[in-house]
Amino acid sequence: MPTALVPIFVLVAAFVISTALVPAAGAVARRYGILDAPGARKVHARATPRIGGVAVFVSFTLIVLAGFSLAPVLGRLPLVTSHLAVPIAMLQEAYRVQGKLLALVLGGAVAFSVGLLDDVLGRRFGPGRKLAGQTLAALVLVSGGIRTDFLGNDLANVAFTLLWVVGLTNAFNLLDNMDGLSAGVALIASFVLLLNAWLLGEFFIALVLVAFMGSLLGFLVFNWHPASIFLGDCGSHFIGFTMASLTLLERYVSHASSTYFPVLMPVLVLALPIVDTTTVVVIRLREHRPIYVGDSRHLSHRLVALGMSRPLAVATIYLMTLAIGLGALGLAHANLVHSLVILVQGLAVVAVVLILLFFERSAEPREEGR
Repeated sequence: MPTALVPIFVLVAAFVISTALVPAAGAVARRYGILDAPGARKVHARATPRIGGVAVFVSFTLIVLAGFSLAPVLGRLPLVTSHLAVPIAMLQEAYRVQGKLLALVLGGAVAFSVGLLDDVLGRRFGPGRKLAGQTLAALVLVSGGIRTDFLGNDLANVAFTLLWVVGLTNAFNLLDNMDGLSAGVALIASFVLLLNAWLLGEFFIALVLVAFMGSLLGFLVFNWHPASIFLGDCGSHFIGFTMASLTLLERYVSHASSTYFPVLMPVLVLALPIVDTTTVVVIRLREHRPIYVGDSRHLSHRLVALGMSRPLAVATIYLMTLAIGLGALGLAHANLVHSLVILVQGLAVVAVVLILLFFERSAEPREEGR
């Protein structure tokens, strides 16, 4: 139980800070006109602040830096060590990942800044600049030693890492098309990654995930339908970058693993954003439209077109994400047969998603008179 007290405290602290910062971010957005105006593809009826991601970024960054800085101090306090000896001893090992932690924070700041510039400047901050900024954030991550290592070649690992980070950054940016969707999917995916980290004894990574979850929860209080504030590109960029970074930091192969299938766990956990983004990009390319110009071809829009309310469509995507993620959780301890069953299960859910994306409701046939 004492070990669980530390993550609970981190979760509550991140939640409180994030919740307190959201109204402040909204006030700044109104003061400087950083608002999302109603439009043809918009569902809100009035101009809404769009830099709610400031709260997520500041809350998460403060908690991570505070935890890293305070760990040595807490280790010298008799009252703390007498009641929380095990978790405090684990925190003393934080110095071993100092470089990676710094890369996570700095890269996140770059991703956040790129999104904030887009929120403030709008069309004056073109897609080429956004892509350059996203790539820079990914390079900061790689320079700190956060990269894949399963390809057997350094250059290939770096290239895959850059593609993964930039791709997920854009995936969560595109996923932010309905109230609570992008932040909620990130919250559920983080929960699954937290379970995996906890089961594998990755206590420090678990704390980082808990800080991220608390920051997301604090924002979601204000982002449920109808939302009083939006993430903005600053928030969606930061969330996508952080999700990509945490999947690279986490370990997936346990001593019980008999295959290398566990490395596919993050792909399954984040299958919904990946599939949604991929299909939207393919559709836009096929129709000869710029991939950075928004439309209503996302999974959430298709569910609404099929008759769901927007909250129900978002909740359905939540459940799909949770279903695939919890199934993928078993990969770390699965044998070959079990791993294949999990992969088939995940692919089956993805197939359902694709059917929903491309299914067109046909006209009701006329009944013949008798």
